[in-house]
Amino acid sequence: MTENYKSYLLKQIKKWEEDIELYERYLDSKDLSFDGKYGAKEYISMARNNIDEINLKLNRLNKGNI
Repeated sequence: MTENYKSYLLKQIKKWEEDIELYERYLDSKDLSFDGKYGAKEYISMARNNIDEINLKLNRLNKGNI
């Protein structure tokens, strides 16, 4: 199960990174509403926090703490 779980976590990181790229491209567009800009920044922040959490889980898995 550990290898499957690691694979799942790595796929989740890739998904969050792709989402961050998508929202950063959106922020580069010219016509942004305040809500759109704020929402995109919030989503990027959430995605980065999720990546950090996943990395913590991966580190624990590698050390055998999970």
